[in-house]
Parts: sequence; structure tokens; C-alpha cells
Amino acid sequence: MTQSHGPYAGSRAAEMVTKSRWLTVVVGLFICLGIFTLVYVHVPRVAGGGAGTASATFNTSQGLAWNVEQIQAPQAWHQTTGSHNIIVAVIDSGIAQNVPQLKGKMWTNPGEIPGNGIDDDHNGYVDDVHGWDFRNNCPVTGTNINWHGTFVAGIIAAQPGTDKVSGVAPGIRIMDVRILDSHNLFYSSDWGKFARAIDYAVNNGARIINLSIYANERPPAVFENAIKRAAAHGVIIVGIAGNNGRDSVSYPGRYPWVLAVSATDRSDHLASFSNHGPQVAVAAPGDQVMSLFPGGIAGTGSGTSFAAPHVAGTLALILSANPSLTAYQAVQILERSCAHVGSSDQFGAGRIDAEKAVALAESMSN
Repeated sequence: MTQSHGPYAGSRAAEMVTKSRWLTVVVGLFICLGIFTLVYVHVPRVAGGGAGTASATFNTSQGLAWNVEQIQAPQAWHQTTGSHNIIVAVIDSGIAQNVPQLKGKMWTNPGEIPGNGIDDDHNGYVDDVHGWDFRNNCPVTGTNINWHGTFVAGIIAAQPGTDKVSGVAPGIRIMDVRILDSHNLFYSSDWGKFARAIDYAVNNGARIINLSIYANERPPAVFENAIKRAAAHGVIIVGIAGNNGRDSVSYPGRYPWVLAVSATDRSDHLASFSNHGPQVAVAAPGDQVMSLFPGGIAGTGSGTSFAAPHVAGTLALILSANPSLTAYQAVQILERSCAHVGSSDQFGAGRIDAEKAVALAESMSN
């Protein structure tokens, strides 16, 4: 039986924004889309999207954000902040190019000459210097995008700044692979694009794919087969449990080839909105965590969408500490190093611990 989550992932996943006017507009668009979807008035069927809420803040107090501290990322940085050879593909709504703390963090295609209108590396994509926009079938431009993908990328790889924001693995590189539209949604007609986005990430060297995306029902075979191909190539796929507060993990996190991540709060409790269930692999901070909006504005966000990139970042540190590890070995290290904070149904192997994970990865290289 497939599961329906409506036109957006629960009431807490409606991308509600409280302090930023431009983000408030997004909420209105979500609501409009939801209404029209329900009455079927010539609108493409929403198949899923990103899941999380956010608010813009300006906090310049000392120290790093609680979510980075809680998973012991700063302690892990004594060993590695991440290698630029480790690439994490963020398949999402696109990543803004005007974020200072993400400058120099983007993957660069070594076989492509920027702006010459030629597919220099013959991979089928012209001028794909930092990734590809599968929504519009063009090079990524950073324009007309939803904030969601930027926020996810900031959690993974933002350079520490004066605003407490830091990525878990600021030394790695991010591949920008856009699939969601400016309303943070994708549609039933997009599954083929989604599959090609996954193949693109795999074929261009990503070792980790972050999928902070939910689906309203079980995806079709074209998407499932792309997930299987990625896993068969040794790419680790990090997904989300979902934001309905239910004992049921959403697709694609429900797949056995995807690491489903549930969300925790500051007290290591399961966040009230987080789905859970036997498919949960690990847990990570996802309630009022800090990251960056387009323009480099610091703010907080909540959702399993923002728990997953903590896991992707930690896996990137593991592979940076020991690049010879297989995907299976890296996941085993991630799970073995977790802090046990509750039942496996809610937290899987536990809440991630980057310091212990990196130490264990290094010990296996000796």
C-alpha cells in the first residue's frame, strides 16, 4: 500500500516562514498549490518536495550553532574538515550563488570550459560547470530558486562565519543538482528528470547524494531503478523520514538503499514533527537548526530535510578521513559511532557523532 502525504509533507512541512517577507510569499504559493491540487483545476499533480520550516535571524553571538556542536563536528575537525575530493550531490531546489560562506565550496567539473556553449566533456550537458538544473534543463544559475537547497548545502559545507553557522564538513565540495521548482515541489511528470538527476550525480563523481525530499507515494520504477544504480555504484544516498509525526517513513527514505534520517531536538528527543519507524537508519538534529538562506542570511529551520544533511556531512568526514572505505564500511562506521538516545524505531542506530565516527574511520586506515 502506498502512502499519501498530501500536496506538502504535513502541516509542519508547508514551508512556513515567519520573519522573512520573501519566504512568506512561498507559503502563499504552497497554500494556493494545495488548494488547486485538491480540486484538480488544471494543475500538475504534486508528487512531493522538500520538507522543513524556517525563519530568518541575525545572531552574532560567539560559538557555533547547537546542532553542529551536538554532533561533535568541531572535535572531528581536529582530524579533518573534509577533503575537496569528496563530493556530496545536493539534489534539491538549487543552491544560491550569492552566499559568501559557500564560496569555493562548489564542485567544479574539470572537463568543462565555462560559458563556451560546448559540451567539452561529452557527458550530454553543456556548460555543467557546477552541476545541472534538471528543472529547466540548463546549467545551474542560482536564479528563481527556493531557499531550501541553499539551507541544506549550508548545513553540509558552509565555512564557519561570525553568525554561528557552520557546515559539518566545510572542506568538501557540493554538487548542485536541481530538481525542485521555485515552490519547492516536483510533480508526477518529473520522475524521469529525477532519475536522470541521480544518474548525473553518480556519473560525475558524487560519493554521497543528499535527498532532503519526500514523495507522496511510492515512486515509479524509473526512479527506483536510478536509486538502485546509485547504490550499486557505491554511492551513499541519504534521505529523510518525513515530517508528518507518524510511525511511517516516507519514500524515498523508505527504500532499503536509502539511509532514512529522523530529526532530534536540543535534548536528543525525537522532534514532534519527525516520522519514525523500522526503516530509520540514524537520527540527527533537525529542530530549529541554523544554516543560511540565499544572500548569506543566517536563520533557523526545522524538518527532517535539515537532519539529513548533518548525516551527509558526517559521512563526508568519514570518507575524507579514510577515502579507501567502501560505502558499506562508511555506513557501518556511522552507525557504530552513534550515541544511543532511545528506541531504534525512533532513532535507528542513534544520534550521529562526527568525532567518534572520524576516529573510527581513521583507526581502520592503520
